[in-house]
Amino acid sequence: MKKHKSFAILLVGTLALGCPAGPTYAAIPTEDLILETMPDLSPFEGEILASDSTKSSQNEVMITTQPRMIATINTDDVEDGAENFEKKVLYQTFDQEDSPTLHFPETISVHGQTYALKSADSPVYVKKEFITPKTLEFNGEVFAGDSDEHLPNELITDNDGNTYRLIEKTLKEQASNERIEYKESSVVYSAVEAGVQIPRQKDIEINDVDTKQKIQVLLDLKDTETVRTYWSEDFVFPIAITGYDADVFLLNGQEIPKDADLADYVDDFLRYLKLDPDSYRITSIDWKNDAYEKDGELVRDAVAKGRKYVKDINATYGGEVKMPAIIGHMWECVYEEDIPENERTVYTMATNVVYEQLAAVVATEKSGSQKFLDKVVGMITAAYEAIIESFTEHPVISSIPLVIFAAFLTHLISRKIRNRCIYNNKIKCPHKKSNAEVCKGCVNYHNRNKV
Repeated sequence: MKKHKSFAILLVGTLALGCPAGPTYAAIPTEDLILETMPDLSPFEGEILASDSTKSSQNEVMITTQPRMIATINTDDVEDGAENFEKKVLYQTFDQEDSPTLHFPETISVHGQTYALKSADSPVYVKKEFITPKTLEFNGEVFAGDSDEHLPNELITDNDGNTYRLIEKTLKEQASNERIEYKESSVVYSAVEAGVQIPRQKDIEINDVDTKQKIQVLLDLKDTETVRTYWSEDFVFPIAITGYDADVFLLNGQEIPKDADLADYVDDFLRYLKLDPDSYRITSIDWKNDAYEKDGELVRDAVAKGRKYVKDINATYGGEVKMPAIIGHMWECVYEEDIPENERTVYTMATNVVYEQLAAVVATEKSGSQKFLDKVVGMITAAYEAIIESFTEHPVISSIPLVIFAAFLTHLISRKIRNRCIYNNKIKCPHKKSNAEVCKGCVNYHNRNKV
């Protein structure tokens, strides 16, 4: 019992002395103190703000005409290693009710350190400006015929990618001089046989869109493209045999008996005609009629039929063509920059922004469980300090509750130990009391040497 009691008193003494980390941690404030002030607008009084940039001795902000205008802050006067910095700045917006944080960069790099936008004060209205859209004048091409077929485009885009909308058009009579235009035309050649060349030049009839005239011009071959290849069944050629009353015929030096089947000599016929056997095939040779006399000789006609390998070719002809002068019309157009209505008014606002070093921001951010632990440690630390102060001022009176608390702990600990088996302290005593008579009938008594 003394052993257990001593343990309880030591435990209470430990609580009374306290953990050295507790008071130290409790001294750290758990929240940042932020002082908010209205921005000082004195640097901007009497200054005319340009639409593209605004500069003063304390700030610099670049303004663009994008849907969301982002201000670029001058950080030349920010000290190296500063944990945070403040700037009085101007910014522009299409919506006066916009949050100012939408118009400043989320992070800024200064002296190799990254700063994050921490806060921005409520903005103060400075002035507003109205944007006048740019205009472009544009003359269309001279044309002849129905003006409705040559209407100008409703929208056009300039080289910078800005869009302009047609706001005015006027139809005027206009004469055009002779002009040089490049023209192209395609011609499809069907069933082109092997070895046949596409014409290098061709007379082409083109339509002049402006004058509605048809002009015949000679254009050069620019390109060819094979559309498809296939075997054509219309390979046919005639054969006339003179001296039909002879016993032997001669074909390119080859002797053919009079009663022979001419189809047996198809290769000789192709060689005689100088045709490639890979591109031409003779499938039959038949007599066309009976023999007849011509110029004192007996003659008989035959016809050969077969297949030929051909191509369909698309040929492109092109070149510069002199187009005739015309008396026609043209559209005079006025285009206006296409700016939405809600972006035609720009508000200039002033505010005070605060940027904090990103490393400091991360260090001050704590998880929910860490904050809960901080509060618990703070409460324990406060209890330590109260107990120590109480002992210092009233040692006797302060001891009374500690003695009572120690007695209560001793009772709980001794009770817990009494309820444990004396032979196996890992289990509770099934009889809730330990003495020699009761234990001899317990199974744990018989298994005591096995524990």
